[in-house]
Amino acid sequence: MKNITALLLLIILFGCQNQDNKNTQTNESTTRVQEKNIVELGGEEQYVEMTGSSNQSPVLLFLHGGPGWPQTPHLRYFNADLTNEMILVSWDQAGCGQSYMHNPNPKNLSPESLVNDAHELTQYLKKKFNKEKIFLVGFSYGSVIGMNLAEKYPNDYYAYIGVSQVISVPESWDVSMQWLKEKAQQKNDTTALRQLGLIDKKDSTVCATILDCFMSKYELVVKYGGTVYDTAIAKEIEKAETMYEDYKDYDWFEAFNYTSARMDGVAFTTDISDITELKIPVYFLGGRHDWNLPSVVAETHLNKMTAPEKKFIWFEKSGHELADEEAKKFNQTIIEIVKEKSR
Repeated sequence: MKNITALLLLIILFGCQNQDNKNTQTNESTTRVQEKNIVELGGEEQYVEMTGSSNQSPVLLFLHGGPGWPQTPHLRYFNADLTNEMILVSWDQAGCGQSYMHNPNPKNLSPESLVNDAHELTQYLKKKFNKEKIFLVGFSYGSVIGMNLAEKYPNDYYAYIGVSQVISVPESWDVSMQWLKEKAQQKNDTTALRQLGLIDKKDSTVCATILDCFMSKYELVVKYGGTVYDTAIAKEIEKAETMYEDYKDYDWFEAFNYTSARMDGVAFTTDISDITELKIPVYFLGGRHDWNLPSVVAETHLNKMTAPEKKFIWFEKSGHELADEEAKKFNQTIIEIVKEKSR
């Protein structure tokens, strides 16, 4: 009888210990993610910020635009809701943001190196969070990196989401210029019409370099509300870029100009219209009032693409910065895609 009693006590004791171990393991495996790391990618030390309510959540890698224009402060300010449902990864690419401040003269900086770095970062994230696949978002020029990744490495991603998707910058330029001319004529804006004429001729007074030419047109796009549709949101974006301590001393245009020069203005001549098939679901999100990179170009291209699933989602109150301009809708759209595709 004593032996039976002792055996029962041992069973209860070990049962309690096993339950304690399970609880401990559960607590250890479902921890909040809040990391700001310097990660070596392509032989360069680069900044990667990872935020999420649980390390068991799906992982979403956000590729910012520019090139040379980080999105990290924007994501913190406008898109924090995403971190409740996923691990949001914001990477400041070589030549910009925290990466630029940490290393202002990276050895490697090219369209190819950005794609290779993003691929390396994808492998790092999959290993770190024990994921078979992750989600991929590319914004503006980041969508060029994203499309290349999705085409080359489809097994790494559940889905690709292109935000203000770049397809053919020359085609977008022509559509944008036509819109500007119509706006200037409607308003009888002779100064703007004269400037557009000089841009058309690539006159050295406005087009000394390819960047100068872009900025000359960009000024007019801003003037007519073709970048940020709501001026109140434009002020919020400016606030987001200056309110965080680790970006207060960051010179946005210095880094942008540096990256543009290092990459020979490639962002202004990019054409990836030859990518006509993806082997993963693809979503394009476009602002109805984006005349910097007109969304109609991306919509037309998506209609021609082959993919297991494809969808174009319009943001009716946005220009180019739709993740900021319609943050609530953007966040909900991303959350719905991630939930559906990670089941």
